[in-house]
Amino acid sequence: MAEPDRRTRLLQEASALVSAEGLGAVTHRSVEKAAGAPHGSVTYWFGNRDGLIAALVDWICEQSERNVGAIAGWVQQQLEAGRQPDVHAVAAALVAWQDDNATLHLARLELELQGVREPAHAERMTRAAQKFWDMGAMVARGLGSSAPERDGRAMATMLDGLLLDRLAHPPQDQEVVVAALRWLLSGPPPGAASGDQPGPRNT
Repeated sequence: MAEPDRRTRLLQEASALVSAEGLGAVTHRSVEKAAGAPHGSVTYWFGNRDGLIAALVDWICEQSERNVGAIAGWVQQQLEAGRQPDVHAVAAALVAWQDDNATLHLARLELELQGVREPAHAERMTRAAQKFWDMGAMVARGLGSSAPERDGRAMATMLDGLLLDRLAHPPQDQEVVVAALRWLLSGPPPGAASGDQPGPRNT
């Protein structure tokens, strides 16, 4: 595997610092030290700290988007072909995505929480989250949703809940993910409209 370029190396180490110690640990000096980069490297590539954090948000979300986008695309292909996706295969892909990228996920969730306190971060994280909501909307539309934007965001929110649970607690059995996916992929009840209120469903 090729050695990452210096800019990518700086972002990798910034992500690791956020994951391990929180956003407060990210400074020009700490990132340069972790990356083994010369003094001034962060300023050269990102300018001030806000520029570094903005680039970090984009980079983290690009990595996650690439992997979860492949899963969402495969699900969409199955739906377009008139097949219900194999829920166990989707669950295995999601668990691998969660476990193989734990540092990135922890950093992203830390940045999400930081956005509650800092409007500039909140705006960046919302723009990034929209990409995931759009992927959820694509799948929801394939399931016949009459409100795919709403239902796609609900899907993304449920997946973030599964992710947080797996990161914060002893990893759940994969069957927990399978059970959640059965709910996600069951589609809306027949005739559901965007203003429908939740209620019991016949199964």
